[in-house]
Amino acid sequence: MALAHAERLDGFVQRCNKCLINRMARVKCSYTAWNDQSLAIKAKTFLQEADVSVLIVNPSAEGGMPHTRAPSLICLPAYYSESKLEETLKHELVHISQRRNASLWQMRAKMEGWEPVDESEIPELWLARCRLNPDTADARFFAWQGRYVPLPLFVREDKPELRDIQVRWYDRHEGIVKTATPTSFTQKYGTLSASSIEHPYELWAYHR
Repeated sequence: MALAHAERLDGFVQRCNKCLINRMARVKCSYTAWNDQSLAIKAKTFLQEADVSVLIVNPSAEGGMPHTRAPSLICLPAYYSESKLEETLKHELVHISQRRNASLWQMRAKMEGWEPVDESEIPELWLARCRLNPDTADARFFAWQGRYVPLPLFVREDKPELRDIQVRWYDRHEGIVKTATPTSFTQKYGTLSASSIEHPYELWAYHR
């Protein structure tokens, strides 16, 4: 019921199904609720927000990566390590806040030098290779300093894996995609993992 409600609100699975590479990457993933929800009960003990729900999903859902869905649902894969639970929930609560307070997070983005970019601006060649992320799909692309757009690209187009991405930067001024992280970005945020730099919302969730 929770996943069906989330889908009616955010349409994430439908978006994945409409994109060939994202559909391929999820062929072996079963996106269903798990029959044992005991981990969700334990997770709730870490949460003070009564209106945030936790659902345990099939361990293959979204490649086994915790994520959020609309309106305020945290999805954790079955058998997720309890030792990581508290830190993971803190991360996902940031994404819940980003869902609930979109204008405030967009204001933060603007203050730090990020500008929202419509996906129609991304060349189709590259857009077709980008991984969809349930935590960032509602505000999919931002440009650092109004110029550099991080693109989470599947490494292999023929056999895409959800966890196997590389971040490349679309330069809006030159109209090309570059491998190197912009120097100005590194100077501000340091050298970070692909998971952190694929989107400013992930950056802030990992580095609160």
